[in-house]
Amino acid sequence: MMDDIKKALLVGVGSTAIALEKAVEQVDKLVSRGKLTVAEGKKLTEELIQRKNKEVSMEEKETLEAILLEMNVAQRKDIEDLEAKVEELERKLTDKSTEV
Repeated sequence: MMDDIKKALLVGVGSTAIALEKAVEQVDKLVSRGKLTVAEGKKLTEELIQRKNKEVSMEEKETLEAILLEMNVAQRKDIEDLEAKVEELERKLTDKSTEV
């Protein structure tokens, strides 16, 4: 189970890393050709890295959620709903026992 999750996440991370690497190469080429200054190239590279980190996080989250749904794993909301129902039933039992 964990292996499947890890594999799915690594595929997403790997493809994004390759795309970022190619983008950084293109920025470097623009700098070497004089189309961008070194400072502009650094700034653009940093922006690409930050954007990639956000996208990877979202992709990882979406992939993980899809895998967990497919595996029929309870989500936090489901657990909280069940906890609330158990508390309500306990309260009703306590109320009934005090009535007798």
